Amino acid sequence: MFYDAIMADVYHRILGVRVDDLPNEELESRILRFLETEGAKIIVTPNPEFVLAAKADKEFLSVLSRADLSLPDGVGLKFAVAALYDGAFLKYRHTGGEALGLLAKHAALLHKRLLILGGSGKDPLVVAEVLKHRYPGLDVVAFDPGIVDDEHPRLSEAVMARLKQIDAHIIAVALGQGRGKSQGKQEKIMESLRSALPSAQILIGIGGVVRVLANPHLQAPALWRRFGFEWAWRSIQQPWRLRRIFRALILFPLEIIWATLKQRRFFKACKNVLQELKHHFGRGRA
Repeated sequence: MFYDAIMADVYHRILGVRVDDLPNEELESRILRFLETEGAKIIVTPNPEFVLAAKADKEFLSVLSRADLSLPDGVGLKFAVAALYDGAFLKYRHTGGEALGLLAKHAALLHKRLLILGGSGKDPLVVAEVLKHRYPGLDVVAFDPGIVDDEHPRLSEAVMARLKQIDAHIIAVALGQGRGKSQGKQEKIMESLRSALPSAQILIGIGGVVRVLANPHLQAPALWRRFGFEWAWRSIQQPWRLRRIFRALILFPLEIIWATLKQRRFFKACKNVLQELKHHFGRGRA
């Protein structure tokens, strides 16, 4: 666990990737602060796949390190923190869907325009209508930037011109992680937009959130979400995601185990993870 006395932030580093540990009220306060100040702020939502990708792609790791807020989205990160540090626990997890809802709420209250950039087919339009219904008065626009190259992510001049016309204050980027050696497509696009769009105040990567919101059957039941088992529900609904599940459930833990072995703290890590498991499932920490 790390503590920044200047920003009053508690955060953790998981294989080099920073994740901020903020209670809900502090997250909301931070978002309001972002919407009151000039200059675009970037919010990333790391999960175990992000950590693996950042380990393989130093450019992606650098992009994540420059984010203004890094919200842990993925229950595996809780156990990674417990394994890697003594007395440190990741107390708060914020999914991309929750963060988008919070941004939409304040966009409606403060009369800010929200842009959904990316998504598949009609999903972004459906999500725009869902958000309008949930947050009356919300000004939300959905825009498809077309195919964005995974290896060299950039938006065309025509797309950039259109984004400037939309004049959005909050931009939710749903372009996915990309494939191949280069990872973090949507995060790299967000960084390129930071200085290119004068109106932008917050850019957030939301990955597959658009698809889930547009297709209610993909959203896990409340009890599954409570314990962080959204991944299991989606793997049942979308078997093609099993490769990603394998990375999160097998490769990521193996990387954490290897890190604890190198630190000569494997058995201590096992004890800490067991303690975190008890807490996670409601028995409290010893």
